[in-house]
Amino acid sequence: MNSLLVSAAANTDTFTLDKYTVTPGVLGFLVIFAVGVALYLLMRSMTGKLKAVRGERTIEEPVDVAAAPTLIEDDAAKRKDS
Repeated sequence: MNSLLVSAAANTDTFTLDKYTVTPGVLGFLVIFAVGVALYLLMRSMTGKLKAVRGERTIEEPVDVAAAPTLIEDDAAKRKDS
C-alpha cells in the first residue's frame, strides 16, 4: 500500500492531464443511456398506476352533494364486481 502511494506521488511530477484525452468515452455514454431508459420506463409505469388510482372519471352532469356518500358506495360496489 505504501509503495503504491509513493509511486503515485512520483508519477504526478511527470504526468499531466490533457483536456482532450480525458473523456467519459463509450462507458460513460452507456451508463447515461441506461439511466435514461430506466427513467423512461419508471415514468411510464408510474403514469399507468396513477391513472388506475384516479379512475379517469368524467362528470357529464352536476353531482348532488347530499347524494355523494351513496355514489361513493355504488362506485365501490362496481369496482368489487369487476
